[in-house]
Amino acid sequence: MSVKPLKKGDKVVMHTCLEAESNDGIIWTCKTDERKLHETHDYTVVWLEGFSGCFSTEYLQK
Repeated sequence: MSVKPLKKGDKVVMHTCLEAESNDGIIWTCKTDERKLHETHDYTVVWLEGFSGCFSTEYLQK
């Protein structure tokens, strides 16, 4: 089963990371579509409204 990439406007929560502990129960809105920061990276990120910097999509759930 393929997972659809996150899109601008999607609502997400953080999980299984340090930030998830301090942001438990917060629903975030994606400011950007999911993308690689650099073509050589093997992971993707999004920017979240109200969060400083980008965040790895590995630790986000719709």
